[in-house]
Amino acid sequence: MNIDVGYHREGVSAHSAQLADVAYALAASKRTRLAGLYTHMGHSYNVSSPAEALEHLALELEGLEEGAVEFLKIAGARETKDANAQKVILSIGATPTATAAQNLFEDTEGAKKYRAMIEKINKSFAVELHAGVYPVMDMQQLATRARPAQSSIHPTRSLLSFADLGLRMLVEVASLYPDRGEKPEALIAAGSIVLGREACKSYPGWAVVSPWPQSSGPHYDPEGSQTGWIVGRISQEHGVLTWEGPTEHIRLLEIGEKLLVWPNHACIAGVNVGWYLVVDSDTGNPETVVDVWVRWRGW
Repeated sequence: MNIDVGYHREGVSAHSAQLADVAYALAASKRTRLAGLYTHMGHSYNVSSPAEALEHLALELEGLEEGAVEFLKIAGARETKDANAQKVILSIGATPTATAAQNLFEDTEGAKKYRAMIEKINKSFAVELHAGVYPVMDMQQLATRARPAQSSIHPTRSLLSFADLGLRMLVEVASLYPDRGEKPEALIAAGSIVLGREACKSYPGWAVVSPWPQSSGPHYDPEGSQTGWIVGRISQEHGVLTWEGPTEHIRLLEIGEKLLVWPNHACIAGVNVGWYLVVDSDTGNPETVVDVWVRWRGW
């Protein structure tokens, strides 16, 4: 059962007649059991700080709890004193709000407040954070700033930087246009069917070209240099790289050259490939493929 907490993509609101209809149908069914309720606060992608992300996490959970209480009241559920009885699951976690859960471990008044809220709700329900794109991150997640760049508990540990982006797409340079207009351009053999069409609020493009094959180096940073190659336009089969910023130290490209780019939305980019080539950046050979993960395909 999906509860709508304001995103209006799927689900029904807590006090709607449609929720009551579903609850009555469940109560009348002899073959159906409610395991949990789900929500997705997709508008949390508009946040720009850890504090905003935590606030959205709280609103997401409170909205789902409200819907669950109303649903169970109508469905005729009874509280049980059996400690071993399975609680109804409240499953939350648009990626920015799921990522924001890491802020709960910080020693701040906001973190204490939200930890207390979750503990209270857990007495009646089982709070679950469902998986999103946060295991690999992407350009959209950098833009939300749903968690700080470093943890106050482990100040040297990176939490939200380009070094934490775990998904890169391998693309090929198909053509070069150094004198096309106001800025140099190049064509890559990867468009919307590879990268998706979702824009990112922090910069005017669909992917950022990484320094690879160098382990590190200059690249376009929306919050830094704003200088480097980005995928500035896309069509179905192709993307157009545009050079942003001063051209004095432009990275020269060659036809046939392979590039690794960071996409805006890893969920959409990842679904277009059949497997992931896995490397380990913590080893002495960070570009050596150590495993191949076959992706589940189909709907």
